[in-house]
Amino acid sequence: MLEINLEIESLKSIHHENFKLQSLLDEIQLKKRCKIDKNTLIFFDEIQESPRLLKLLRYFYEEAPHLKIMAAGSLLEIALKSENFSFPVGRVEFYHLGPLSFREFLLATSREFLDEKLLNFDFSEEVHQEGINALREYFYVGGMPQAVKEFSESHGLIEMRRIQSQIIQTYQMDFPKYNRRINLDRISRLFSSMALHIGKKVIYSKIDAESSSRDTKRVLEILMDARVLLPCIHSSGNNSPLAGESDPAILKTYFIDIGLLGAMLNLDLETIDYEFKNLFNLRGCLAEQFVAQHLFFANSEYSLPTLFYHLRDKGTQKAEIDFLFEKKSKIYPMEIKSSAKGHLKSLKYFCDSKKSPAGIKISLAPYSVEEMAFGASPLINIPLYAIEYWISRQ
Repeated sequence: MLEINLEIESLKSIHHENFKLQSLLDEIQLKKRCKIDKNTLIFFDEIQESPRLLKLLRYFYEEAPHLKIMAAGSLLEIALKSENFSFPVGRVEFYHLGPLSFREFLLATSREFLDEKLLNFDFSEEVHQEGINALREYFYVGGMPQAVKEFSESHGLIEMRRIQSQIIQTYQMDFPKYNRRINLDRISRLFSSMALHIGKKVIYSKIDAESSSRDTKRVLEILMDARVLLPCIHSSGNNSPLAGESDPAILKTYFIDIGLLGAMLNLDLETIDYEFKNLFNLRGCLAEQFVAQHLFFANSEYSLPTLFYHLRDKGTQKAEIDFLFEKKSKIYPMEIKSSAKGHLKSLKYFCDSKKSPAGIKISLAPYSVEEMAFGASPLINIPLYAIEYWISRQ
């Protein structure tokens, strides 16, 4: 792989008035002292630093289709939304990546046998307990690759937390790049406060009392474009697709990664170890965060990530469904409960009124299916650690 980091390296040939792809390839080969051929993967990192190169990517497709080109950037979504930017349609494939999932965490920590059992939906008592033990670790470590690498190699919790803190500080240092017209203090203040508003309906005046709702909304949109926050949009959930009946004005947000969220909340491993069940009701609700980041990236990496929930907060019959999951035109309502006997009034209302194929209850209880629990709809009880495995079977 041949890597060009555009945050620290410049390519003069892309600014020539009569741009030629061969000139760019020659410049790269001279700088890197290597020869580019059909087996070379050219990786442009931090490509948002060069909007000009983004526009020129189509030339690789048109003039050198034999070359393999990959581009990535932490603020790429913001660059693509720039009002002065036009992207070469049909010449580039998008690949949306998130943190390492729980399954990827299991494989990174040498738990292949547990992964195999969960893939086969083997929920014996021993498997269930080991799944919960691994979930405790994931709640603390999260899925940021560098943090997982440190934990898997040394189990050094102090160093791993230091890495998470560095990532958070890097996000904060990048704020000036997001939008020069946004007040830096405002975006820093909002970034810090959102950890306490995870999973709650967004009410701008409650998030930042010092700013107008309009300004807070604008900053929040920037954080969502940067994928620091994951938007969860209300949908009526009557029919597929969920986006067709969604209302972006009604939303809640989640953080990009559960490990980073824990670092921002100053949670230590002892808290997660000894008060694990109480974490369902903790500030920011880590259980919801876990499910949210797995649902957000549940579809193909080539699809734009989305996340939906259902809120009915007007009238006498109020109801909130934590998440709506859509697969093969079927809509599954999902509720997260702190115990096996959690209240299911909202789930029953949704299943009865929308004729759902099944209601999903996520808790620390073992896997089970209760037929005809909601009229014609069964209730599927899924252990929190197994949600990714259940999704893969749909």
